[in-house]
Order: sequence, then structure tokens, then C-alpha cells
Amino acid sequence: MATLTFPNTFFSSPSPSPSKHKPPTQNLKTSHSVLRPHWIINLLKSCSNIREFSPIHAHLITANLIHDPEITSQVLAFLLSVNNIDCAHQILSYSHEPESIIWNTLLENKLKEGSPQEVLVGYYRMVTQGVLLDIYTFHFLIHACCKNFDVKLGSEVHGRILKCGFGRNKSLNNNLMGLYSKCGKLKEVCQLFEKMIHRDVISWNTLISCCVLKGMYREALDLFDEMLVSGVLPDEITMVSLVSTCAKLKDLEMGKRLHLYIVDNKLRTRGSLLNCLVDMYSKCGKMDKAHGLLSRCDESEVDVVLWTTLVSGYVKSNKIDKARQLFDKMNERSLVSWTTMMSGYVQGGYYCESLLLFQQMRLENVIPDEVALVTLLSACVHLEDFDLGRSIHAFIVTYGMIVDGFLGNALLDLYAKCGKLDEALRTFEQLPCKSAASWNSMLDGFCQSGGVDKARDFFNKIPEKDIVSWNTMVNSYVKHDLFNESFEIFCKMQSSNVKPDKTTLISLLSSCAKVGALNHGIWVNVYIEKNEIGIDAMLGTALIDMYGKCGCVEMAYEIFTRIIEKNVFVWTAMMAAYAMEGQALEAIDLYLEMEERGVKPDHVTFIALLAACSHGGLVDEGYRYFNKLRSFYNITPTIHHYGCMVDLLGRVGHLEETVKFIERMPIEPDVSIWSSLMRACRSHHNVELAEHAFKQLIEIDPTNDGAHVLLSNIYADAGRWDDVSKVRKKLHETGVPKQPGFAIIEQNGVVHEFVASNLVSADVRCMLQDIERRLLVKQELSDTTSQHSERLAVAFGLINNQENSPIRVVNSVRMCRDCHSVMKLISQAYDREIVIRDNYRFHRFTDGHCSCKDYW
Repeated sequence: MATLTFPNTFFSSPSPSPSKHKPPTQNLKTSHSVLRPHWIINLLKSCSNIREFSPIHAHLITANLIHDPEITSQVLAFLLSVNNIDCAHQILSYSHEPESIIWNTLLENKLKEGSPQEVLVGYYRMVTQGVLLDIYTFHFLIHACCKNFDVKLGSEVHGRILKCGFGRNKSLNNNLMGLYSKCGKLKEVCQLFEKMIHRDVISWNTLISCCVLKGMYREALDLFDEMLVSGVLPDEITMVSLVSTCAKLKDLEMGKRLHLYIVDNKLRTRGSLLNCLVDMYSKCGKMDKAHGLLSRCDESEVDVVLWTTLVSGYVKSNKIDKARQLFDKMNERSLVSWTTMMSGYVQGGYYCESLLLFQQMRLENVIPDEVALVTLLSACVHLEDFDLGRSIHAFIVTYGMIVDGFLGNALLDLYAKCGKLDEALRTFEQLPCKSAASWNSMLDGFCQSGGVDKARDFFNKIPEKDIVSWNTMVNSYVKHDLFNESFEIFCKMQSSNVKPDKTTLISLLSSCAKVGALNHGIWVNVYIEKNEIGIDAMLGTALIDMYGKCGCVEMAYEIFTRIIEKNVFVWTAMMAAYAMEGQALEAIDLYLEMEERGVKPDHVTFIALLAACSHGGLVDEGYRYFNKLRSFYNITPTIHHYGCMVDLLGRVGHLEETVKFIERMPIEPDVSIWSSLMRACRSHHNVELAEHAFKQLIEIDPTNDGAHVLLSNIYADAGRWDDVSKVRKKLHETGVPKQPGFAIIEQNGVVHEFVASNLVSADVRCMLQDIERRLLVKQELSDTTSQHSERLAVAFGLINNQENSPIRVVNSVRMCRDCHSVMKLISQAYDREIVIRDNYRFHRFTDGHCSCKDYW
């Protein structure tokens, strides 16, 4: 892993610029002269009480400035601020202008000053004082409501407009539409639009922008045609709304049509409209077209926003090199430009490049914001560069940034995934506001690094658990193979009124598949159907995998046929189910059908296909598909593909060919390759080759207990008991513990695990004795008393399972020959179907026979 080390200067503050001193303001000489109006206005604005106002008032009267409407409106504003309405009436009586003009001037000034709330205060004064409201008054009021997003007051103003007889004024109606549109009131916008007799381009633009705001993109585009039919020509503002809508929909054809209209009607393609066109072509994947727009523009028309839009387009098109070339050509770069490029590197997996770009950004004294820092912390997480991430945290503290929201969660993610739970918890506790995402990030950290018990303790402390919290906990139990706990937490989730989503159900199905819990898997399937949850490719794959690994290939195929849009994962899961059952020809037929339908297989598909060939002993077919993997689909074989071929050749007894195949492998054989060869040697009684494979295996993994046990069994089969003792002794001397196999069986919603041991319940012990008695009557066997884990599980199943119901067992290791023979006899003696899934395939025992036909 590459590690980047940055100097501390990259995280320190840039040197402050020298202060610029302004010359002192000259004193204004006001004695024996008439003050200019703007000086008077400034003096009035500085007044705080009537005493300060009195000399100014006297000057206004003597200088005859009281008739100026601008000054009068400022006087009015002051008097309203000190709540002196009587004096205001007196001042207004001096003016030659109508009261409404003075009040309108006041409202206009308040709007210009950015004080919409004071406009509304003025409006209430006008109404209470009986001042006549005219069209200008209403314009100012609507603008003030727009700035405050005050649709309630806007509706009141609308009613007063109708009462005053201005309901047909086109300008007022356009402004009202603008207010309703800004507040997302599409119904009111449409009502005003429908009542308008003469609609201009502003009316149409407002309706279109409101549709876009509400996410009604197709309706907005349809309005373009209606607008043209009505004889109103769209302008640049219309096209900005419509082109941006095409970008959201990725509707290239409509985008091209709009662009053609812009060109034909000679609309000015610059500023926002040019940016929208570039963005539309970028999001539609036409980067050459987007870039071509910029190359035809004057340099003065192309700003940093446009360049950044183009860089972003190349990033989203996975053309990271082109994005960087363009980025390097930019004369001016904004923080957004830097962040876009760094984010592109992180999304593409170029984490070192992202951090190096950050280094360059700091050299140019650009201060990162929260978005940039979140991007950098994500790169640190992927590189597992805890030191650099901690330096970024120090930088955040130095600049006094608030560690909250996305930034706080990014720091939690860094510390948790780097295994620094103490730092993560400290950061979590210091968050000023702990959101659901913060709790979930911390929970995920415990699940990954703190162990499932600590994770559960933290989970119990979460005040408001959302679906992510529950899914994280369920998934943690599934990963730790804690089947009972995963369903227990799922039941609590349901009782807490949090509805499971597809992620929850997929995790539960994965848990069922691991332990072969068919009953629970069927329950999940029924839950899906009862709640009318659509079975898409992901959920369908999980169901097929569950049924396949529980030995119900017919049910798996039924789910397979119900999935309308089958992707490669669905086809592969079904092939793997057939392979586990040993139905090689069915798996091959499915593969051929998949090719006919134009679904391209991936490397996992070929693992399932080659495994099916191995289970069926189909050597020619195995070679054909192994060669097709590289020659036709250009997929480089992995160790898993080679392992399937070694297993196939070894199981049919082609041991010399197997050795040659291993020697020709372009990659080093691993433990699985040599283990597979050793098993083939045992089946075909080749001790010498088994010894060679053993030597190769223990060079790779000297503590592999399975290799020692397998070699001991090979010696035992050959009657070489001295060598058996030597291997056992060596295994004991090296201190390598023999890992016992285990078997799992589901009973009444609880998963029971059995390990080869004498410590079993009295009921199971009695059943084992009954089995021994029955088998001795039917046939003399040398090893009916063995207490291998699968025998214990089957004995438990015979006691607890209902008569005539199959006994289903999952075994952690490959079944031995003796157990395989015993299971055939048990199925016949007790007239029960026994289904055992070992770590290689399914064995379905009925009436003294196995579905594998003794070939496994």
C-alpha cells in the first residue's frame, strides 16, 4: 500500500494579507448651507430618537425639502420605527405627493435594503391607516412575500388585489404566479395561468419552472410545444429550464431538439444557457459535443463554472485522464473545480492521486471546505492511512470548522475502519448534534472492529433506530454466522414498527443459506409475497441461492422463472444450485440458454459451470468451457477456475494429466489445488503422488491440520499403519490442533450445532444405539459406532423431526466414506429422506441410495 506523507505546511493557515488602511472620512460641513438630499437621508438613517430627529426636521421645513418624496419616505420610516404615527400624519400633510406614493417609496426602499419584513410591517400600517393601495404597492408586497417564502400572506395579498379590482392585471398575475411557484404551489400557479387571457413569455416560464421544481419534468417539456402553438416564443430563460430538465432526464433527443431551436432562433448561447447545454450533453454521455460547445465560444464567455461542468462530465463518464487534462488547462480554478477533480479520483479508485491533488491545492493556498475534506477522508479510509486522516482532523480543528454532519460521519468512518474505536467514540461524543447517520456510523465501526457483543450494546443505546441501524445489526450477526441472533433481532425490528427493506431480507436469506435453515428461508419467502415486495434481480438471486443451498433446487427454479429481468447473477445462482445437486447437464443447458438470450457470463458463472462439470465427471465439456473462458470472453482464469479443473481431472482418475495441468498453470498452486489432488489420490489409491502433494501443501501452510489428517487416512487405506502413527505423532509434536468438523440442523426455528464428541444427550445416545442395532441386523459394518458430527445431527433429527419429513443437515467438511455408507443404510432402515450438504455438494439419501451415485 502506498503511503503519502505531506509536510505540515499543507494543513497550516496561509499567511494573512497585509491590512489595507482606508483614509479617514472627511467631516461634512453643514453650517449655513442646505444639505444635499442623500446627506439628509444618511442623517435620518442614523437617528435613534425624536430629540436627534427634531433639528433635522426643522432644517427640512426651512429648506423646503419636506416635499421630496424620497426624503419624506425616509422620515416616515424613522417615525414608524419609533412608533410615532401622529407625527407621521403631520409630515405626510406637508407633502404635495399623494400618501400612497410616499408609502410606496418607503416599501421600495426597504426592498432595496434587503428588509422584506419591514415592507410587510409597512403594509399593515397602510391598511390600518386607510392608505389607498395601488398596483405598485402590490408589486412590492408580492416581492417581499417571495423573499420570505410567505405564501400565507401572499394569498391574503392576492385576495386584496382581487378586491381592489386589479385581478386582470397581467404583470401582477405574473408576479403572483412567481410567488406561488417559488413556494411550490403548482395548483395555484395553474389556476392563475388558466384564467389569464393574454399570456406572455413570463407566464409560460413561471409555469414551466414550477413544473421542474415539482419534479414534473415530462410535463415541463410538453409545455414547450403548447407554448409554440400559442404563438409565444420562448426566450433564454425558457430554454435554461427546459435544457436543465433534459439533463435530469438524460433525454438526449429532446435536448438536441431544444439546442436546434436555440440555434435556429439565434438565442444567445452564453452564461446559464451555455452551462445548461454543456451539462445536458455531459450527463447524456456526449462529451465530444459538450466540449465542442466550449471550443466555439469566445474566451470571455467561458468561465470557471463552465470548465468545471465539463471536468465533472468527464469524471462521470469515467474518463479521468481527459478530466485531468482539462483541469490542468484551466486558467482559474474554484474550490468546486478542485473538489470535483479530487472526488473523481476517489470514485475511480485513484486514492493516492486524490491526495496528491490536495497537496497541490494547498500549495496554491486554497482552503478546503467540508465537501473537499469528506472526499479526502474517504481516500484515507481506502488507503488505510490513519496518520494522514488524523492530520486532516487536526487541520479541521485549527480552522475552527464544526465537526458535524457529513464531516463528523467521515471522521467516524475513518477511525472506525482503521480500528481506532477509542478515537471514533471520542469524536462521536464531541459531536454537537448526533444524527441518525452519526449513530449508524459508530455502530458500523463497532460491528467491524469491536465485536458483535459491543456492537449490540451500542445498538441498544441508539435513541431512534432507523432501517439502517437494524440492517447493520442484522448483517453483523449474519457475518458472524449467528443465525439465531439474526432472526431474534429481526423479530424485534418488526415489533418496533420498522418495516424491513430488501437489504434486510437479503441478509436473512444469506444467513438461511449458510446454515441450511430451509424453514426460516421459506418464512422469509412467504413474508415477501404477503407484503407484495417485488422480487427483483438482487432479491431473486438471494432466494435462489437460499433454496439451492438448502437442497430445494425445484423451488430455486420456480423463483428463477418468476424473475422477469434476469441479470448474470440470477443465471449464475441457478447454475450453482444445479451444480450443488450434481445436475451437471441441467447447469450446462441453462448456460446455453443464457448465451442465447445475450446475457454475458462473468468469471463466477464459469466457476459454477466448471463445478457442475466436475460433479458430473464431464471432462470434455470442462475443457471446452475452461478454454472458452479466455478465448471467447477474454476472462483471465483465477485460482478458483484452475481448482475446478484439477478437481474434475482428479475425480475421474486422470492423475498424471492433473499433475501436468498443475505444472502448466500460469499462477502458483495454492492449498486448495494440492488438497484437491490429495483427495483424488486417496480415491484412486496413489500414495506416492499423495505424498508429493502433501509436501507441496505444507510448504505453503505448515499448520494445515486437514492435510495431516488426509495423509493419515491415505496411509490407513493402504494399510501402512506405521506411517499413520508417524503422521499423527508429527501432528501432535508440531502442536497443530485438529479442527473438528461440525454439523448443523434446524429444528423448530432453532439451529443446533453438533461436534464429534462423546458429550451428547441421553436421547441422542439412545438413538445412536438404536441405529447401530438396526444396521448390524441389516449389514455388518466395521464402523457403525463412529460419532462424527453428521451422524449426531441425523440422530437428533430422527428423534425430533416429524415422520416422513426430510432430515436436512449442513456439514462443515466433506463427508467421509464410512458416514456416506452409513447414511444410505439409515435412509433405508428408517424409511427417511436424509439431505446432507457438505462443503462440496449435496447428498440426498433415499431407500439406501445417494443422489451422487457414490461419485463425490
